[in-house]
Amino acid sequence: MGENMEFVIKEFVDKLTEEDINNFALKEGVKLTNEELKVIYLYIRNYWQVFYKGDATSLFHELKEKLSPKAYDKVLELYNKYKRK
Repeated sequence: MGENMEFVIKEFVDKLTEEDINNFALKEGVKLTNEELKVIYLYIRNYWQVFYKGDATSLFHELKEKLSPKAYDKVLELYNKYKRK
């Protein structure tokens, strides 16, 4: 199942747009700036495998410097929620 799930995630990430991220953030009650939206999009596109299977600690340290506290807290909360699933 691990390889199949990884394929599904890769396909999802390949189709993901900044608009998708913005809509999801708004649904979660977070208004992202254009800069935050671009940062989150680039991190998902470039590092999804680390977030999925690796140690994302250093990535979260970087994100903490680039996002507002509210946006960062929501990203971390959602990551932990979906990582458990």
